[in-house]
Amino acid sequence: MKKTVNTIIIAFLLLLSIQLKAQTDYTYTLIDNNNFNYTIQIVPETNTSTFATSVQSYGFTIILSDGVTGSIQSSLGSSASATFFDGNNVGDPSIDGYLITETLGSPISIDAPSTGMNTTVVTFQLNQPASAGTISILANDSSLATTVTPLQSFLTADATNDGMSNFSNTVNTPSGLSGTSLHNFMPLSIEDNSFQDFSISPNPVNTSEAKFTINWSNNSQNVSMSFIDLQGRLVKDYGQFMLNSGANTVNIQNVQTGIYFLKIKADSKTLTKKIIIE
Repeated sequence: MKKTVNTIIIAFLLLLSIQLKAQTDYTYTLIDNNNFNYTIQIVPETNTSTFATSVQSYGFTIILSDGVTGSIQSSLGSSASATFFDGNNVGDPSIDGYLITETLGSPISIDAPSTGMNTTVVTFQLNQPASAGTISILANDSSLATTVTPLQSFLTADATNDGMSNFSNTVNTPSGLSGTSLHNFMPLSIEDNSFQDFSISPNPVNTSEAKFTINWSNNSQNVSMSFIDLQGRLVKDYGQFMLNSGANTVNIQNVQTGIYFLKIKADSKTLTKKIIIE
C-alpha cells in the first residue's frame, strides 16, 4: 500500500512539473481597423497557464503591394523600428515590405494564456494607397522567409513557469501565423478611367544626370507634384507643374540618393510611382 501511495505521489509531482515548465507558444495575427490602419497582435496557444508571459523582444515582416508605404503609429514598448526593403532586392518586384522589430529596455509582462487575450504589439498606418492592394504578415514557411531568414517572425519571451527568467523564441509553428494574416484594401475613391497611369524613365535615376522623364499618357494638365520619402515625409514640392501629353523632363537637384515616391495630384485624383535615385 505504501509503495502504491509513493508511486501516486511521484506521478503527481511529475505531472505538476510538466505543467509548470510547459512553454506557451505564440503566433501573429492581423486586425483591420479600417481607414488603412492595422493592428498586429500576438496570440497565445490555448492552454490553462496562469503564468504571465514576459516579452523581451519581437519581430515580424509586413508585406505590401509594390509602391504602398506606411509607418508605425504605436508599439508595445513605444520604440519599434520599421526597416523598409524593396521587393526588387528580394526577387519579387510585385511587393515591398517592412521588417518590424523592437527590443524592450525592460521585459514587459502580458496577459497569461488562460485569459485567452491577444496582445497588441504594433499599430501600422498605410499612407493612403492610390490603387487596390494587399497587406500581410510574412509566413515563416514562405519561400521568401526561408530564403531571407532575418525576415522571419520571432517573439523572445519567458513563457515557462519554472521560477527562472529564461528567454527564448516562442514562435514555433511552421507559419508563425494564426487567424487573419492578409487583408485586401481599396482606395477611398475609384479613379476615373480617363485618368491614366504614367511611367518614369530612367528608373533608377542617376544623380549625375539630375533629371528624369515623366511619360504622361493623359491630356496636358496642370498638376500638383511632390517627392515623398518612405516615412511619408515631404522631400521636394514642385507645387503646380504643367504635364504635357507625352514626355516631360523633371529636375531633381538637391534630392539625396534613396527610394522615394513621386505623387501626382490632378483635380481629386492621385497617382503614385516609386522612384529610385542612386
